[in-house]
Amino acid sequence: MQRNHWGPILLGCVAAIATSVVIQKVDFGNAASAQTRLQSDEVQNSPGFQKAYALSDAFRQVSKASLPAVVSIRTTGKVVEETAGRNSPSIDDLLLRRFLEQNGLGNRIGGNVRRQYRTPSGMGSGFIIDEDGLVMTNAHVVQNAGSVIVRLADGREFTAQDVRADAQTDVAVLRIDVDEKLPFLPLGNDERMEIGDWVLAFGSPFGLDKTVTQGIISAKGRAMGNSSTQEYLQTDAAINPGNSGGPLVNLRGEVVGINTAISTRSGGYDGVSLAVPVTQARWVAEQFESNGLVKRAYIGIGMQEISADLAPGFGLKTPGAVAVTSVVRDSPADKAGFREGDVILAVDGRKVSGNRNMLNQVQRLQIGKTYRVQVQRDGRERELLITVAERPADLGNREIRSSGPGSRTEREEARITSLGIAAENFTQDYAQEVGIPAGGVLVTRVERNSAADRAGLVPGMLIVRGRSAPIQDISDLEKTLNSAKKTGRTVLLVKNLRNSANDLGYVTVSLDR
Repeated sequence: MQRNHWGPILLGCVAAIATSVVIQKVDFGNAASAQTRLQSDEVQNSPGFQKAYALSDAFRQVSKASLPAVVSIRTTGKVVEETAGRNSPSIDDLLLRRFLEQNGLGNRIGGNVRRQYRTPSGMGSGFIIDEDGLVMTNAHVVQNAGSVIVRLADGREFTAQDVRADAQTDVAVLRIDVDEKLPFLPLGNDERMEIGDWVLAFGSPFGLDKTVTQGIISAKGRAMGNSSTQEYLQTDAAINPGNSGGPLVNLRGEVVGINTAISTRSGGYDGVSLAVPVTQARWVAEQFESNGLVKRAYIGIGMQEISADLAPGFGLKTPGAVAVTSVVRDSPADKAGFREGDVILAVDGRKVSGNRNMLNQVQRLQIGKTYRVQVQRDGRERELLITVAERPADLGNREIRSSGPGSRTEREEARITSLGIAAENFTQDYAQEVGIPAGGVLVTRVERNSAADRAGLVPGMLIVRGRSAPIQDISDLEKTLNSAKKTGRTVLLVKNLRNSANDLGYVTVSLDR
């Protein structure tokens, strides 16, 4: 009974209080509204608000102009058959190779395996780049797809025709057959973008069409993984699965990149998004249009990015640029007079900042045209003229030009005190075993905590060059080390015979005194 009695009282109190509050609110409403309007006018007339509103309006206008040209892409899978080769053991382990051959197992190493699998279906984004229905997206969105369905902003769907993809740059173009002129996005110039510039990312993350996120250009020339040769724009605009292939747009409404990937530890957006620069994407599209495929220029060198550790040894104040580690015989670089040890500073007037930058600059050069290349050789800058050629399909199998006539000395072991190694001349009998030209000094032992040990040298490495001259034998190595006594540092070009690739690379050595 108590509950039934107090219920209406409480409700009545609440009603009375509520009525009182409403009356009081009405009494003070006009004054509060006037004060709010006054404060609002002051805020809106402030310089800070005007700038913020102008930025918001810019986002609105760019979004309104861009969204009609942004598309969603859906792919279906297909059955793919491939033949994969088994990896052979390293030929450096001669004893293992001979054991396998003697026991009849040599022919079982290698061979091919054939398998079939169905490529997965997927989704992504893209954008129209001309009014006749040419669409640009990422290669990984459409590659190996059974069919590619493009959905326009108005909801209509078309099956894509003439899909062409370049896996190396992760750029693809495709065409849809339409009877009308379509809205499209103009391609800008990412090279004019500066770190801190505003950008908008468009796409269909998780299938959510017509999504727009904003951010800035966080960095330029980024890499995605250690093996990637591509350079990317970095932005903090949110990109998630489904955004791939969508446009990254500046505040002029121009595409400056293709949203491609994220760097993440959580599996989702962590504030680091990557986009293919539009200059690269435009070049790929032009190659498809003119050649039907992507033709890349090459000059024919092996190279190594000059790190902060290597820079002093090459006489450079700052890292960057690349050092030539090898020259392909009869290549454009060979004909132009490039040498091992040359430091490439600029190509066609454009500064070289590292391996990826060098590769991307060279591949886009016009095949058959002659360019100026600025190099540093023996501490002096000079200019070489090179006529670039199309990269051959068998480039990896081309012969590397020898640095000299080859060693004709006898095999003898010597101790190099300043390096802390025991070494032998790399003679003809060694060369026949490994299948490379004779010449150089083979490291056979490395003393613990020695100069060589600190530089990362190990037995099985072949020293083939100093900073400015080839090393054919132990006497050449001693001359190189003696010339470096004043500074106590030198750079050596070494070939790693412990792996089948015989990798070449420069190392900095701080000599023991």
